[in-house]
Amino acid sequence: MDKLFAFADKPEACYKKAKEKIEKLPQSVLARAFRCELVPTEAELAEREGGEYETPGKLQECIKAEKAKMEEEMNKNKLKKKM
Repeated sequence: MDKLFAFADKPEACYKKAKEKIEKLPQSVLARAFRCELVPTEAELAEREGGEYETPGKLQECIKAEKAKMEEEMNKNKLKKKM
């Protein structure tokens, strides 16, 4: 009889191990995603293709410069309309 109980406990132990692995899986996937390990980064793609990669800081500078240029043009247009 003890052999039957031991035999019956094996599937439950396998189930518990599998459940633990499944519960850890989403955490490990999220951790890999935050470390940019799931897909190639923009920099890696650019390097592979022989292109250039614009860093976030450089992109921000370009956006600020473009914004300042647009604001300047808008101000000029407002002055022209007032005259």
